[in-house]
Amino acid sequence: MFCIRFGRDEPPKKGKGNFIRRMTTLRRGAPSQGRSAMLHAAFIGAGMGGNIRPHFTCHDSIRRHIQYIYNIVRGTDKTLSREKFEAFLKGTQGAEYIEPLTQETYTFQDFFWVWSHNETAWSAVRRLRSDELDTSKPISNYFISSSHNTYLDGNQLSSNSTADAYREVLKNGCRCIEIDVWNNPNSRTPSRNPSKSPQIEHRRQFSSNSIPRIAAERLDALMSRHGRSQSAAQATFSTLESKHSRSPSAAQTTFSTLEPRESSTTLDPKDLTGSRSRASSRSKDDRFGGEPVVHHHGTMTSIISFREVCIAVRETAFERNPLPIIVSLEVGADKEHQEMMVQIMKEEWDGLLLDKPFDHICQYTQQPRLNELYHKILIKVKRLDDSQVEAEIERGRKLGISSIRAKPPITEALAKLAIYTHSEHFDDHQSLSSRTPSHIFSLSEDCFHALAQDAAKIRTLLSHNRDFFMRIYPKGLRVDSSNPDPSFHWRRGVQMVAMNWQRTDEGMMINDAMFANTHGWVLKPAGLLSDENVDVEDIPRRTLDLRITVLAGQAIPLPQDRRQFGGVGVMGDRKFRPMVKVELHVEKQKGGNQDLVKETAVAETDNPDWGYGSRALEFWEVKDVVEGLSFVRYVLFISPYFLGFFFFVL
Repeated sequence: MFCIRFGRDEPPKKGKGNFIRRMTTLRRGAPSQGRSAMLHAAFIGAGMGGNIRPHFTCHDSIRRHIQYIYNIVRGTDKTLSREKFEAFLKGTQGAEYIEPLTQETYTFQDFFWVWSHNETAWSAVRRLRSDELDTSKPISNYFISSSHNTYLDGNQLSSNSTADAYREVLKNGCRCIEIDVWNNPNSRTPSRNPSKSPQIEHRRQFSSNSIPRIAAERLDALMSRHGRSQSAAQATFSTLESKHSRSPSAAQTTFSTLEPRESSTTLDPKDLTGSRSRASSRSKDDRFGGEPVVHHHGTMTSIISFREVCIAVRETAFERNPLPIIVSLEVGADKEHQEMMVQIMKEEWDGLLLDKPFDHICQYTQQPRLNELYHKILIKVKRLDDSQVEAEIERGRKLGISSIRAKPPITEALAKLAIYTHSEHFDDHQSLSSRTPSHIFSLSEDCFHALAQDAAKIRTLLSHNRDFFMRIYPKGLRVDSSNPDPSFHWRRGVQMVAMNWQRTDEGMMINDAMFANTHGWVLKPAGLLSDENVDVEDIPRRTLDLRITVLAGQAIPLPQDRRQFGGVGVMGDRKFRPMVKVELHVEKQKGGNQDLVKETAVAETDNPDWGYGSRALEFWEVKDVVEGLSFVRYVLFISPYFLGFFFFVL
């Protein structure tokens, strides 16, 4: 049984972009609805809690139920004894810590005061204890909170690029970020002409007139061995593009208790003194000082400095979280700009960047453990060698490709930073036989779905993902920054599902529920760990029986366009009709139809009281539930509006 309390949000401050409001998936309504709502759920009984602020005004609709609970707890006694109160807080509410109860007996007012001031007795998402995350496993044994095209503040085609986006996602627990790096547009270094039309899947046209100098030199040497034309040799780069990869590092530290992820944060950019001092010495015609830039190439998105992004990462990455971050680099820059990238990263991330392997961890034979990587930045980038280039030339010859889409080869200095994680191209399911500990396959969601639909390949996929990294990114058609359901990929062992944090939708809500208060790294459940060799049918599953009773709510905010309906005061409280829908997100059974959505009755007024006589929302005999990968979603509707939501992990 639980009560739901809805509080009104403060109006957004002037000057704050929509991106900041969209970042808060647990507390804000979807931005597409044109309004935001804060939902706080408190669970009474069953050991589950809610995120209610300890200091709040309680409406009669809520107070009546709390009084009812008080009467049940005290039993036949006139007032509540200290022993019964303590048993209620610890046993029923699951409070982790309570201050010593000094009174022998407690009236209802005393009971309400103490209970409402104990955060763990109310909170549905409790704080992570330092001993709860097992950090002794190799890093492929964890799910990692990940972001796609992190620099954008909106859609994938025309929104702004901003370093503040990195600050926000890192503050909110993201531990894998993406940076797309390109040549400075004012640089004298030869560069490829940007495509006039967006390339949805992150692949760019690569013509013979736009090959960077270093790529041309490398190709010329190889063409002499094959006797091929330059256009055919260009085919070498067609399949070497790998958009998403990770690389971990190690430095042992004592894991400390951290503040949890904040569901709602306010942008407070720090004074980038170093960046401003550098900017003062730059040419007036080039505000980036000739250095590489970050943007979504081939689109109308704005451009920001690569150094500015690195500064934002340095200032925020480990502010309240010592767990490592993985920087996934998509590199379209030429040799000169890549060398500048390496220099900038070493300057701005001095002491944080893992730029060489540990003496005790061979990058070719083993992965580091999570507790060896505290306060480290790992680079994920491609590694190219001549054998790969030659193989691609041969492939281009067979296919007769005269012009292809590709990017310049990665320089040796940059490739050396991909130590324990490196991007490796995925051709087909046979690529899953790769045993290099540091490799990371990056697949679009469509590619992964096609692979996962083949029952014969599922075992190979699960076996690979127990020991090695895989990253999934949204398909290119999601230009509105929408998201896939990440749980589909997690259930198949994928560690990194890159989400468009620019938009709050159902996929992003599931991601937020998974990583809330976990600092961005979550140990995989049993059956998906590297030291387990179980078949797909043998992954531990349970049958779930769940009953939820929605009791009451208070202070449900009206939609902003309420005036066209006259507002509550004019239209009458009884015309205000809220309803709560509960959705159970679990793995779908084969061939079975499960009713996994339940709704309350429609209540009245903005302080609804469904009462103890209301119909319970029951989910019986839900089979094959994987703990830690199943979710409960609460959605508030006020006819005809959608208003709020909340997710919990089962």
